[in-house]
Formats: sequence, C-alpha cells, structure tokens
Amino acid sequence: MIAVDPALLEKLACVRCASHVVEEGDAVRCTGCGTTFPVVDGVPVLLPGEIADWGRMQRDLYDAVAPHYDDAIPVHVNRHYRDKRVDTVRELLPVGGDVLDVGCGTGAFAGALHEAGYRTFGMDASLGMLTEARRRGRALVALGRGEALPFRDGGFDLAITIATLHHITDPNLIARTLTGMVRVVRPGGVVVAWDHNPKNPYWPYLMKRLPQDSGDERLVPLEEIVGAFSGAGAVAIRSARTGLVPEFAPAPLMPLFRIVEAVVERIPGVNVMCAHNVVIATVPATRAKASS
Repeated sequence: MIAVDPALLEKLACVRCASHVVEEGDAVRCTGCGTTFPVVDGVPVLLPGEIADWGRMQRDLYDAVAPHYDDAIPVHVNRHYRDKRVDTVRELLPVGGDVLDVGCGTGAFAGALHEAGYRTFGMDASLGMLTEARRRGRALVALGRGEALPFRDGGFDLAITIATLHHITDPNLIARTLTGMVRVVRPGGVVVAWDHNPKNPYWPYLMKRLPQDSGDERLVPLEEIVGAFSGAGAVAIRSARTGLVPEFAPAPLMPLFRIVEAVVERIPGVNVMCAHNVVIATVPATRAKASS
C-alpha cells in the first residue's frame, strides 16, 4: 500500500457530500456519507460517479500520450510560456503559498512552481498524467473532474487552470469548473484561468498537430470565462491577452520573438491576436458559499 501524503489528505473532500475523507486501507473513506474512493499508486481517485463516454475517451487519450506529453512543444518554447505563468503567480502570491493546478497534466507547471518555492497540488482526470506528475515529484495529486473538484472549501491560496477549459468544451461544465475553483480558494485568495484565445487564427493549425487534441475541442471566449467567475462571486476580475511565440520559433531567435511579443501584448486592438486569454479574479473576503 502506498499511503496518501498527509498534506494532500488534509485538502481532500468527498465529491458527493463535501465531508472530510480519511485513509482506510487502499482507499479513502468519506467521514460523512461513508463512500470509499480507491487509491491507485498513491493517487486518490475521487470521481462523482460513472464517467460518460466523452470522459472515458478523453481519459484514454491522455493516458496514452502521457509519457510523451511534455515533448509535444519544443523545450525552449515550453520554458518561455512556463516562465510567463510562474512570473504571474509570483505577482499574485508570496512564495510558500498553497497552489492548486486544475487539469495539471504531467505537472510540468506545478513542478516549476514547486521549484520556485510554492506548495503545489494538482488534479487531473487522467491517471497516466498524474502518474508522471507523481513520479517526478512535481505536485501532490488527486484524480477528479473539474466540475466536481475533490477539495474542501477554502483550502488553497491560489487556483489556476491552464489550457484545460477548451478540452471540457461544455459551457455548463466549464462554469461549474470555474465556480469550483472559486470555492476551493480561501477568502482573499486568487483564481486564474489561462486558456487558448479563439481570436488567434493559428490555433486550429497547431491543434491538428498536437497529440492531446482530438478535434472535439472548443476554444472558450474570454467573455465566457469572465462571466463564470463573476457568477461564482469572484471580484476584481481583470483580463489580458498574452503570448505570441509560436512553437516553430528557433531557439537562437527567442530574444527577438520575446521583444515582438511584448510589443504586441501592449497594443490595444492588436493584442486581440495573442495566443492566450488570461483571466484573474479575487475571492471576496466575505462571501456566500459557492456551489461546485
């Protein structure tokens, strides 16, 4: 038996009744409704019920690509976007805070945050992805679904989701995922959604070549993300469009690409063509309990 890390166990909650869970043999058990959830190779599997056909296809796809997922984009381009995201978190949260990465995949970003001094937690629907994250020590991870986050209320200082929403596709499930992120962040904490910008014309071409994209994705408009955070009770919502470095940018020319990117990001009307929408919101200091 591989035990669940106590720091992760303290964050978890039953996806059926939201009660605390405790470790029991090769499972975790809800102290409220008594439901038991399996633990596979140290990863708690907290699913709300039977996975729909679409969910199973997504899980199987990501389990298959997990060993090679980090190599889909050149290392220097991956590093560029990883560093931009780490810098954003640094601006929002002091080092040492608890960060949840929703849809963490292999935990590459969570691992970068861990190296920067944060306590990192991750959730994904693919056991293959989480096995990679756990094997590399990038984060403490649990298997779950965005629309039913398996974490207690207010357990994190910041929750972030990166390039995940366009895989969820369904507007209702996206709204429930973003609402759940607001729920699991403490009052005064921060939520961040960082996803593909539908107005960038290059995405359809790139996504055809990425192993994790099946063609069923839906690029989510900025206004939809803002509306979901607002509906969940988040405040001080602000957004930006960022990123312009393509995956084919040669490593020696990265300094030039970064200069062009920085210029475009700052020009209203032109920055609508940037690669990503970033929405940042604050969880109010006092709030009504959000539904997940």
